[in-house]
Amino acid sequence: MSTEPRSARAGGRGLVLVVEDDPVDRWLLSRMLQQEGFTTLEAGSGPEALSLFESERPDLVFMDAVMPRMDGFETTRRIKAMAGLDFVPVIFQTALRDEESLLRGIQSGADDVLIKPFSLAVLRARILAMERVRDLHRRIVAENRPLAELLERERQEQALAERVFSRAIKNRNVATDQLGLMQRPAAMFSGDLVLTQHLPDGGLRVLVGDFTGHGLAAAIGALPVVDAFHAMTRKGVEDLDVLAEINRKLYQLLPTERFMAACLMSISGSGQELRWWNAGMPSAWLRGRDALHELASHALPLGILPELPDGETPHRIGLRPGDGLLIFSDGLLEARDRTGIPFGHSRFRHLLDAWRHAHAILPELTVALDAHCLETEPSDDIAILEIPLNAHLFAVPRIVNSPSTTGGWTWSLELRDAHLGGLRSVESMLRPLGFLDGLDAHLGALETIVAELYSNALEHGILRLPSSLKATPDGFDVYYSRRADLLDAGCTGWLGLEISHEPLAAGGRLKIRFRDSGEGFDQTDWVGAESSPARPWGRGIALVRELCESLTYLEGGRQVEAVYRWSSNLPQPAIPIE
Repeated sequence: MSTEPRSARAGGRGLVLVVEDDPVDRWLLSRMLQQEGFTTLEAGSGPEALSLFESERPDLVFMDAVMPRMDGFETTRRIKAMAGLDFVPVIFQTALRDEESLLRGIQSGADDVLIKPFSLAVLRARILAMERVRDLHRRIVAENRPLAELLERERQEQALAERVFSRAIKNRNVATDQLGLMQRPAAMFSGDLVLTQHLPDGGLRVLVGDFTGHGLAAAIGALPVVDAFHAMTRKGVEDLDVLAEINRKLYQLLPTERFMAACLMSISGSGQELRWWNAGMPSAWLRGRDALHELASHALPLGILPELPDGETPHRIGLRPGDGLLIFSDGLLEARDRTGIPFGHSRFRHLLDAWRHAHAILPELTVALDAHCLETEPSDDIAILEIPLNAHLFAVPRIVNSPSTTGGWTWSLELRDAHLGGLRSVESMLRPLGFLDGLDAHLGALETIVAELYSNALEHGILRLPSSLKATPDGFDVYYSRRADLLDAGCTGWLGLEISHEPLAAGGRLKIRFRDSGEGFDQTDWVGAESSPARPWGRGIALVRELCESLTYLEGGRQVEAVYRWSSNLPQPAIPIE
């Protein structure tokens, strides 16, 4: 097919395709058009007309309505489809005078109708009218083409950026096959962010964020959040330090009117405790065995202030197998139906109340949302994350063969009074000293042992909290609420931790010792607790016993020593998670 302009190829006023099955009428119309300065092509049938149109792309088409095989109505429809966005006028010529036939011609795509017989003056008038419309259309298209090309390039670049952006975020998430997740952006880029990463003890930390606005402007702050979240979570950095770092990054990066509401949740490797922090997000929900718990917003969104306010601390709540967590952005509650009613005022609360323990809510929630938003466009991004508390959710730390360090070391720490509740992760304390070099394969087990023994020394030895509090339906809430109250009230005492490493010929040994100033406690109270639904405590100590070569309590529980040993010659079992 020639790439020359049609007017240049045809000469004069352009190229006209005459479609007429009667050879005499076809010849007469062609002669009339040639006298007006047009070059003509002739087709005696619909298929022939389509072939000529595809190869020559005429400037104007005269179409006979009544033809055998393929009539003018069908031929016109196909020609218009072939022309696409290019405007090629089609003038129907017909002896049919009934209104239905005239309407069919226009509906098939014809731009004008000539009733046979017609005079040369009428023909000239119709041609002039169509040329004006055609030329106007071409001028508008020519003027808009640079803008259209620019918009198309921008669309392609945004699509590529969104693909890279999504992969940079989603490919670093973990446990996605165990979670229920639904995300619906209101634009190509989503301002809602969902991040997941394992903690060193095998637990899981998640962050659901919602930037102000949506689209690229809302998503621009996500990448520094992603980097900080994953790097600090893998190292076992405390929740509050992760939040403080993200807050600083967003405050430095974003303009004053931009910020991120966020919900951060950390589930311990034992699956028994949830630490949660909600800053400006809708209430998250915990479906416990006996009750539905609301995890309401209690802090400012991130990026508003240069530093987190003093006294900001994550809340704690106990967990049991089969519990479920539901976290979502405000786009879910604000999604409107055709009458303008938000989903949060419609079926959401009913679905929440009907949510059964150990059952997923996301499938029913998605169906109800789809029915509510039928034939409406989303006005805000929507993100929904459901977390089922089961054994498959956690990264089971496995003891694997690894080279040990060449020398031994001993490290100790003592916490007193107001600092008793502030033990940091082993990773953050020992990594800067180089003590963990060569021990990364055992860091998860070490974090679990230290965390469990510390909790027992603090809660039972110093704070004198009885484990039996957890036996009631709301026992975990009561237990951790009382723990927080005692620490806030300013308890006194001291707690010492000593960790020593001894390399062996084929492996190594770590000794973890805790001492405290408390009155001690009866550790035998936990024996068999993991198999008793009526006594939902002691599972952490059971896990420590399975990890360690030995676990010894002295002085009525005021001292404890755990010996963790590994050998390059012996396979080690996976750590069971409830």
